[in-house]
Amino acid sequence: MKKLLSLKELKRCAFIVHPNAKPAFDFFFNHTHLFCRSRLNASTLKVLNQNQTFYGIRTQENEIALFSGYEFIGFDLANIEFTQHNVIIFSSLTDEEIIQQAWVATLHVVLTSPPTKHLEELRRVINNLVPTDYINLVFKKIKISQRTWSEFNGVSRDGLAKQSQSTNKPTELQISIFERLGNKYAG
Repeated sequence: MKKLLSLKELKRCAFIVHPNAKPAFDFFFNHTHLFCRSRLNASTLKVLNQNQTFYGIRTQENEIALFSGYEFIGFDLANIEFTQHNVIIFSSLTDEEIIQQAWVATLHVVLTSPPTKHLEELRRVINNLVPTDYINLVFKKIKISQRTWSEFNGVSRDGLAKQSQSTNKPTELQISIFERLGNKYAG
C-alpha cells in the first residue's frame, strides 16, 4: 500500500537514504554525468527538479528512508525542501524489493543519458559495480558485452574498442568531485 505524505507530515519528517538503497545511490552520484552540477546555479537546479517524486518507507525512528527519487542532478539531502515535492511512502516492502527499486530507478537514469565518449568505461563500471541480478533484470544477461552495449547505444563495437584502448593508457589520476567531497549528498 502507498500513501502520499501531506504537507503537515512532510514538515515533521526527517529524511535519510535507505541503507539498502545506498549502493545504488553511491553508484549514481559517483557516475560521470553529462553535466557538472557544480556549474549549474541554484535557480537552474530548482527549475530542473520541480515537483520531483520521492519514494520511501517510514523507519522505526519515524524517519523517511528514501530508496528512489534521489536520482537527479540537484539532489542534496541536507538542503532539499521536501515540502516542495511529492513523497510517497510504502507501508511494507522487503529489503530485496527496496534494493531492486533503488537499482532500477538508478539504472533508468544512468542508461538514458550516458556520456558518449565514456560509453566503454560506463559498461565496465556497470559490470563491476551493479549486482548481476539487476544487470540480468534489465539486459537479460549476467554481464553486458560490447556487442550488447553497442546495440543499446548505437555505437560500433570498434568505437567501444577504441575507447577501451584509450582508457587503458596510463593517465593522470582523475578524482571525481563526489569522491573529493566525500559524497556529502547522502546526508
